[in-house]
Amino acid sequence: MITEQNISEWAERYLRHELSEAEQALLDRALDADPGLYRQWMQSIELLRTFHSAAEQREIRNLIRSVAEDRKAWAPAAEEKPAAAFSWVPFGKYLKMTAAAAGLILFSSLSTYFFVAKKDNKAGQQQVTLLRREIERIKHSQTKIIDSLNKSRPDAQAGISDEEVALYGGTGFAISNDGYIATNYHVVKDAHSIYVQTRKGDMKAYIVAREPNADIAILKLEDRSYRFGKGALPYNIARPVSGLGQRVFTIGYPKDEVVYNEGYISCENGYKGDVHSYQLEMTANPGQSGSPVLDKYGSVIALITSKQNNTTGTTYAIHSKALIELVESLPKSAGVRLPEVNRISKLERTEQVRKMRDYVFSIKVN
Repeated sequence: MITEQNISEWAERYLRHELSEAEQALLDRALDADPGLYRQWMQSIELLRTFHSAAEQREIRNLIRSVAEDRKAWAPAAEEKPAAAFSWVPFGKYLKMTAAAAGLILFSSLSTYFFVAKKDNKAGQQQVTLLRREIERIKHSQTKIIDSLNKSRPDAQAGISDEEVALYGGTGFAISNDGYIATNYHVVKDAHSIYVQTRKGDMKAYIVAREPNADIAILKLEDRSYRFGKGALPYNIARPVSGLGQRVFTIGYPKDEVVYNEGYISCENGYKGDVHSYQLEMTANPGQSGSPVLDKYGSVIALITSKQNNTTGTTYAIHSKALIELVESLPKSAGVRLPEVNRISKLERTEQVRKMRDYVFSIKVN
């Protein structure tokens, strides 16, 4: 039986690929049936992924188990103890422990990052970094742990909403006017909830298709009535591969405000000679994963996926052909119609960007 008391052991076995097919099916059913257990599962996965050594994992596993056991042991019956009896003994104890653990997570992760970066610089190695906000992910894990403890208090007020803890993510752009959005798969693959920042505010979305090998995902807004704009999208999505030296630009969300970058295709193949990607000479920052890459006519030719470490502007982007193929694999009932006409091809760059802004979004996940 899977419970909050043993969920960390299941998470550890899951990450080690030790679960049988029957156990995986049992786990899926348990998580689908119990939202509280699912939240505990996601917290355990986040923590175990952060701690690298077996000793560190045992420590955090024991912390999770002790919190769960104390919650059960100290939960007072309504007729036996007032809520205040619970509020200070176990909660205060484990809030300090959790804060210490969260601090250790941050210290450990930053130390590992700087150690690896230093080692790589010495060896002259070049690595590729997915453009996610890793520090925000760590802060997100800390917030979730403390929020979970807060919610365990009988006298706690209403908990933090999903939107309030949606701290990291990337960028996406509309591929049809009725709520379909393209982004990178790595932005949303571990998400519990997904929100798209529109002019109406943050709107919840879900994944309708994914292609991990191409690092592409298609999202759909839950609000079926929402439209990004009037009529067809102003840009098209191009299938032909662009050539060496093609001038390109992108807009995305490395921060809360939209940011413009421009550059050119510096190699027709991507990382390690990937023929399905471009190498771009263009700056990209965390949060710009999933940003559309457009040619001088305003046609989408690629999606930003990653950047090369130890360089100022080497970025990689997957061909838009992969996105078109993923859309074409959807059932006809989905009704996704990609834009075919480019209505901004003859506009000046500033006008192209102005037209595009309403169709590019910050993607927030938790």
